[in-house]
Amino acid sequence: MNKEEEEEEVNINEFLDVAIEKSTENHQNELIKELAIEAVPEKIETETLKKQIADIFINKQLESALLEYGSIPQGSAETIVGVGFLDIVDYSYISSWLSPRENQIFLNGLYSAFYYVLKKRGGFLNKISGDSMMFHFGGIIDPLTRNLKQEEAEPLIARLLFQTCIELQESCRLFNRADEDFIPQNAEPGIRKAITQAFLIMKNLRENLSLITTIDAMFQVRIRIGASLGEVCIGNFGPEGARQFDIIGNPVIEARRMESTAPVDCIRITSHLMDVLKTTNLMEQYLYYFRSKASGFYQLIEMKELFLRKDVTVHEKRNARFESYAVQANPDLPEDIWRYIEAHIEMGEQGIETIIDTIKYYRGNRLVIEAVEELFRERDIQLRKADIFKLLAPQHYKKILDDHSGNKQSAETYINENISLYKLFSLLSSYQDHWKKADLPEQSICSFDTYDDWITKQMNTIETFHQEMRKINERKLYFEEILMPAIFLHIEGSLREHIKHINAVFKSSDCA
Repeated sequence: MNKEEEEEEVNINEFLDVAIEKSTENHQNELIKELAIEAVPEKIETETLKKQIADIFINKQLESALLEYGSIPQGSAETIVGVGFLDIVDYSYISSWLSPRENQIFLNGLYSAFYYVLKKRGGFLNKISGDSMMFHFGGIIDPLTRNLKQEEAEPLIARLLFQTCIELQESCRLFNRADEDFIPQNAEPGIRKAITQAFLIMKNLRENLSLITTIDAMFQVRIRIGASLGEVCIGNFGPEGARQFDIIGNPVIEARRMESTAPVDCIRITSHLMDVLKTTNLMEQYLYYFRSKASGFYQLIEMKELFLRKDVTVHEKRNARFESYAVQANPDLPEDIWRYIEAHIEMGEQGIETIIDTIKYYRGNRLVIEAVEELFRERDIQLRKADIFKLLAPQHYKKILDDHSGNKQSAETYINENISLYKLFSLLSSYQDHWKKADLPEQSICSFDTYDDWITKQMNTIETFHQEMRKINERKLYFEEILMPAIFLHIEGSLREHIKHINAVFKSSDCA
């Protein structure tokens, strides 16, 4: 470390000491204002300005890799690369609480933390666009893989890409919790300073009592990540004077699709990336790691739930389907959801809409829904599961009723004890999947004999096609507009009943 770096490190340590001291004294607001103050720079010489432009805007990671490579590749090459996209979900919500300058500090610090994770594992930051980030592993200038054969490079890239995605989610959770472990102690001084500034903004938001009822205690910054693996074209792209060393190809498109459909707090990966991971024994290692980190419900998670296979439908691509896997990344998600819903129960009627939306979002997650049902039992919220089952499976309900000699109360007791809320949601999902995958009728091609005969046959074919389409659409409409809303109306009714009862208890105690 040279003298300038040592002085910079000392300055950062002094900065952190002041930050911790002021944080203890609850002066984060003042500190943030201090950090935001910038003097208007004086006009500087052209050559000095050129150097500053190069220092600030040239990708230093790419520069280092090219220097090690020894030249700038002039042509393009086809090679195996792992691609990831990270997107900050609903950033407009958190940004609404910050000034423009604070938003800049906030995003710079957050991306600095993500960049630190990426560099630590040997990945390349490809580009940042607003609230999303693209990164990749591999390529002709990557020192980790450029001298490896494809069969050697592919599993290495897959492991590094997957582990990085998991660590990015972990870093985001530390940030949400205002956990000081979020600040890496061995990061470069500039990176560490940027991360610390963003951390102090988050800590201030978390500790500001006036915002507690407005900002959700669990979700502050939420990210989703998509990843893919495959052969891309890598090289220099763009006009002269504005070229970028970049990658193009289907894996980039697939990674973007994976990210856009990934569940919040999860990672979505392509089937090919999953196939490669299976050859590395990483899945078993991750299952063991994930269970060891879980504090409750997720200690029982199964491999197929940790890596949940699901087809992704891209509507803008004519409903094209892509096989993918959603990977759980938060070992304490059921407990987080428990606390989140419990906090909104305490809000009374104001919290009902958020509770219903949360249950809708996680209804396909067995252990999360089991946590929700356990919470409802603990809070004595009476779910009318028999009424829900009757809507979903009227013939099965009738059979259970007949098995109990027509005794409605006995049948309802049986359903409440033997059919979980998750089973009801699974039945609902099976209907939804059925209509999503319903085969559209094919329009037959008629042979041409005469004009009048051909027109008659074609018109009959079109009419038959649209009759079938109407039937399918009517069933879809019934499911989406009647059946699904009815299921959640029953849950909402149970919540309203509970809140009314609690309010009545408090009212009677106040009168006493």
